[in-house]
Order: sequence, then structure tokens, then C-alpha cells
Amino acid sequence: MAVFTVANIFSVLWSWLRLSARRKVKDTTRSVTADGIAKADTPKVCVAVKAGFNLQGEIAKLAERIVEPVVAKLAVHELEHVIDRIRNAFEQFTKTRAAADTDFESMAINVLEPVQPKLSDAEFTRLVDRLRGAMVGFCQTNDWGQSVA
Repeated sequence: MAVFTVANIFSVLWSWLRLSARRKVKDTTRSVTADGIAKADTPKVCVAVKAGFNLQGEIAKLAERIVEPVVAKLAVHELEHVIDRIRNAFEQFTKTRAAADTDFESMAINVLEPVQPKLSDAEFTRLVDRLRGAMVGFCQTNDWGQSVA
């Protein structure tokens, strides 16, 4: 017997909305403005695309989520510094695609290196795994969230 919670129902509805929005914008063309913001060129654009997608904002949220498990152990300036380093790493991926043989684990270790002395080995390993997984996922999807095989 399935248990339906508000969160489950919301999740299903949100997924359905995202899928239907992707279908509506499938045939649109995109260009990048001088600010680096993608915008649709055709009038057949759905409301979700017209509202815009703030990639930098989403990257900032992702960086904060990656370091969530150790927020209490880091000083504010250390936390801000490591979040900026994570954001910069992801922004580099938006400019150039990662090669197939990219060593994401080494990249994650280098990005998180400044906070390593403040964390236990288990905590640091957890952060490296979270960042590496996010990098792999980020680089293996195209603009519409579909897996690139």
C-alpha cells in the first residue's frame, strides 16, 4: 500500500510540470546575451523559459548544499571561500566541456583543499564524494537535462 504524502504528491506534480515544459520548448532556438544569460529567440516559448533560468544562482545553491554537512565546523570566511571555489569550478564547466578522461576526484580534492585541516578524514572524504558526484552529473547532461550517452 503506497503512502501519499504532500511531499510525494508535490514531487510528482513538479516532475510532470518540468517534463511538459521541456516538450514545449523543444523546438526553440537559444542565444546567449552579453551577460551570459540564455534567452529564447522564438515566440513559441513557454512561461518557464520566459521567466529565465539563473544558472549562477542554481550553481550557488548547489555549492551550499555540497558543504551543508560541515557548515558548523567552518568559520564564515572559510565557508564563503570554499563555496566560491566550488562555484568557480562549476562555472568553468559551463564555459568549456570536460573531457571524457577528466579526473573529477582530483579536481574536487583541489577545490576543497583549504578546508581539509578543519575536517576529519571521514568528513573531508564525504565532501569530496559529494562534489565529485555533482561534477560528474553536471558534465554528463546537456542543456535540457537529458543524459548524453
